[in-house]
Amino acid sequence: MSLIKRIPIDKIELGMYVSDLTPGIEDGELRTNGFIRRWETVDELSAKGLTELYIDTHKGIDSPFSLPTPQENGPPKALASLEEEHARATKVYAEARQLVTTLMNDVKTGKAININPVKDLADNISSSVLANPNALLCLAAIREKDQYLLEHSINVGILMGVFSRYLGYEDELIHQLITGALLHDIGKIRVPTQILNKPDKLDHQQWIEMKRHVVYGQEVLLRSEGVGEVALSICGMHHERLDGTGYPMALKEFNINNYGRIAAIVDVYDAITANRAYSSGKPPAEAMKLLENLAGHHLDKNLVAEFISCMSIYPIGSLVELDSGKIGVVISINRATPEKPVIRAFYNARHKHYEQPDVVDLCHSSTSIISTINPSEHKIVVSDFL
Repeated sequence: MSLIKRIPIDKIELGMYVSDLTPGIEDGELRTNGFIRRWETVDELSAKGLTELYIDTHKGIDSPFSLPTPQENGPPKALASLEEEHARATKVYAEARQLVTTLMNDVKTGKAININPVKDLADNISSSVLANPNALLCLAAIREKDQYLLEHSINVGILMGVFSRYLGYEDELIHQLITGALLHDIGKIRVPTQILNKPDKLDHQQWIEMKRHVVYGQEVLLRSEGVGEVALSICGMHHERLDGTGYPMALKEFNINNYGRIAAIVDVYDAITANRAYSSGKPPAEAMKLLENLAGHHLDKNLVAEFISCMSIYPIGSLVELDSGKIGVVISINRATPEKPVIRAFYNARHKHYEQPDVVDLCHSSTSIISTINPSEHKIVVSDFL
């Protein structure tokens, strides 16, 4: 992974090392690279019209407001086929369910978190995502009734792993981001069950208590040895919004770092695609449109665009109709040709009956997608075919 990152000029700190790869920095009157030792240097660069600098995090300090530079060769390619990675991903997901259940029980009884198993799980998720992200994404799209908090914690960890690797973060930071994502909602264990599972709108006092889960989570993490700043940022900021309407601190754009911004996006996406006590999950394509509507004022617009690109125009779990008259679910993304994913077709829309499931890679087929479908309109349970 590259050690060159990009950062808004208003987030530059003394001790950062500016790379000569910074677009537009070439100027005979200014050094093209080197340490930022004086604030006057930042003023000079800003006066040139530069809004973003490239920094070398190997030579100087890094920042939670930095992002990887665009990858020349695009996101990393899968190292294994979906079939090859499926068995390991299934084992990792089962391990995650067991571990997160244990963590929740520990927190419920007042214990601190043993962070080492969480770090091990983050390593396993990261390795599976590197091998083939589609395998874990398929498992994350399978929902069980009344298991929202458990599955949400795991799925946000998976989505964080997929998205952060897509962005090009280095392995160690990806590991920290996944660790934080797995723990981001741990404070909800201290919220009364009747509030968490209330099927209708919370009243004012209940909503205040629900929002406290962020503070509860940070309290648990702060007294758990080995929890880093990245995990604390994710736990503390995943409900903050750029326009200051979030909680618990009502932070505004300037104070929400990229770890919090990314966590907010993956948290919202998983939440709105899940079946919850008070709402049915939305299809992936519809969820993407909702993210676009939130971009700019609630969520980071550029990162939302990157997330949509990462998850593809037909995210895993999307129900689609083919021009052959078949209906199927997306089980794998082809990043080079996102309009041609791998489909498991199982329903004949013309004759209105189920058929023997058949895997179709649209990259190697004359068939194409003509529309996305809302599963509820056809009374199809998508998870049965994932």
